[in-house]
Amino acid sequence: MTTPSPPVPEPPPAPGPPATPATPRMPARPALDPGDLLASRYRLTEVVSAETGPALLWRATDEVLARPVAVKVLPANGRAGHAAATPFLDAAGRASALAHPGLVRVYDAAREERPALRSNRMVDVAYVISEWVDGRSAAEVLQADGPYEPAEAVRMVQQAAEALAAAHARGVGHGRVHLGNLLVSPGGRVRLTDAAVAAAAHRRPLPAELTEKVQAADTRDLGAVLYALLTARWPAASTDQPSCGLADAPRAAAGVYAPRQVRAGVPRNLDSLVVRVLDPGRQPGLPPITTPLALATALDEVDVRTPETARVAPTRRTRSTPSWVRRALPKLAAVAFLTAVGVTCYQLGQNVGELPRRPGALDALVASTPSPEGGVTSGTRVDLRKAPVAVRDYDPGSRDGQEQSSSVPNAYDGDLSTLWSTDGYNSATFGNLKPGVGLLVDLGSPVALSAVQVGMSSGGADVELRAANAPGEGADDFTVVTRVRGAKQVASLKPNAPTPSRYWLVWFTKLPKADDGKYRLGVAELVFTRAG
Repeated sequence: MTTPSPPVPEPPPAPGPPATPATPRMPARPALDPGDLLASRYRLTEVVSAETGPALLWRATDEVLARPVAVKVLPANGRAGHAAATPFLDAAGRASALAHPGLVRVYDAAREERPALRSNRMVDVAYVISEWVDGRSAAEVLQADGPYEPAEAVRMVQQAAEALAAAHARGVGHGRVHLGNLLVSPGGRVRLTDAAVAAAAHRRPLPAELTEKVQAADTRDLGAVLYALLTARWPAASTDQPSCGLADAPRAAAGVYAPRQVRAGVPRNLDSLVVRVLDPGRQPGLPPITTPLALATALDEVDVRTPETARVAPTRRTRSTPSWVRRALPKLAAVAFLTAVGVTCYQLGQNVGELPRRPGALDALVASTPSPEGGVTSGTRVDLRKAPVAVRDYDPGSRDGQEQSSSVPNAYDGDLSTLWSTDGYNSATFGNLKPGVGLLVDLGSPVALSAVQVGMSSGGADVELRAANAPGEGADDFTVVTRVRGAKQVASLKPNAPTPSRYWLVWFTKLPKADDGKYRLGVAELVFTRAG
């Protein structure tokens, strides 16, 4: 069934003494029927799910923009309703600031009066309007089709981890990561829904400021999702999130059984990683994984081939630079420098790009002190690795809206041996499939820049710097600040006037040709320099 949030059974409340008369009771649901209108624009179509408690999920039509939307409703009448609705609407306000292709968007949230279900009086109702997603939840897919193959499970969790990392970078936790909130489109794209909102709807609102505890809990719960995708069992001993109808994983004295003990064929290193995320104490020699970005990075290092398939080439395409390549690159660059080879190009695979053609050409981009080499402008550099800054791939012209999302951090990690790379295309203009692809940098607030340097795997690309104060639906929603055609290996993009903008798009419109005959480009490092 098409749904942005399927029914999630909740565990029964723990037994305890009966409530006293002073205990506030949750108000009854308001009278809502198909055809009713909220905010004079959202026409209710059908109930999608009635969650445990007062929450109700509808599919509706936004009559102003003529698009389907999801409407989550809570009663907000009286003292108890107000106590539940206030954090619900606050969470929606925080989630509305999130913009990432892996996150379901929140469009609107409000409170209004409706007729009561069993009387003529009026009652308050709070609602959140979200993007409608065509597809099924991961829970529905597991129940219908059984567990995923390891490579597919890793791909799905990587996508979810990237989305969750983007939310965390904006200071928003999720609080309710489980199979029901992981949506899978017909094309296999993964979307994470209900960030912060679902937790508040279930009366477990997150703190206004993102804490390390919330980050670690979200990461652990995503590890539980990976466990479930591999085994079709829910590791209830490791997380308090609902199982969404899956049977619990068997328990051992030390915790849940490892995935390999539940389902044969799970690669050993992937098995070890899952245990490390769910129960770090069982692997004391390894550092814990407590952020979604760390989880996505660790999954990139996993060989998902089983012993039976290890003799053949893997079908999964790793999105970021493999570890052996990162270890080898500095040595290769040193050899190239000492032997004075003018141009040293090694083809590293579709997702890696090329080694720098001139050793030292990119060094100024990672120097501790700005240098004029490579066009680097002196000034205050923006640390792209720290909140509130968020960087993501920008590919509105493709079907899934993504271009090597998991390796985006390689473009600003201070390590010239790692790259974010485009896909490979049959022509310099992306096979005439789309106008371009790029990296979108959200600085959190309007900032005036004096320059942006882009260190690339090779020269020859056409690069534009665009700016806006809203993320936009496409590159044309951004103003072109400056452009360089046939850029050198380090492209220096300098605005003519330092106009403050929050969103800065590094937009590639033409790609150089790689040694394998494909057209692609890798970005080794981005440097943003503030004006003034």
